[in-house]
Amino acid sequence: MNKKMNVAYIALGGNLSNPETTFCQAVAEMRRSEIEIIGVSSLWHSPAWPPELGHPDYVNAALKVETSLTAKNLLSRLHALEALLGRKRSVLNAPRALDLDIIDFAGEVEVNSPILPHPRAHLRAFVLLPIWEIESTWTHPTLHKTSVELLSELPSEDVLDHAVIKRHWLDS
Repeated sequence: MNKKMNVAYIALGGNLSNPETTFCQAVAEMRRSEIEIIGVSSLWHSPAWPPELGHPDYVNAALKVETSLTAKNLLSRLHALEALLGRKRSVLNAPRALDLDIIDFAGEVEVNSPILPHPRAHLRAFVLLPIWEIESTWTHPTLHKTSVELLSELPSEDVLDHAVIKRHWLDS
């Protein structure tokens, strides 16, 4: 019997250690965990937020994946990966080795954990730019706007503060 495969978009972020290496390790673990990578963005430089805290800037990326896992099980796997690769949850906006967020899971809308789509994705250029790069026609499940439309609604300085730093960072 074939399992139902779901398409999900996952945002990656990190500002401690070497984010590129950490992202590669996370993807290797995902591939061993019923998560098939079907799209990969470039690595993007993003300023730390809020800026007054003086934390190191971030590296961000996004993945388009296919999985037979449920959204809840996928989130559990992602949290386990974060812990395995050095994430220590402390205070809000603290620097981190790895942050993995489900942005969209098969277009599902969920108000309980995990909240879907991600409740702040539409406000974050560091999420929207990498997703746009993977899937330019991606549409937010509740706002019914594409990533380009959502980006156009953000302050231009928020969008312009981000830049591609490496295109082909993940080996097949």
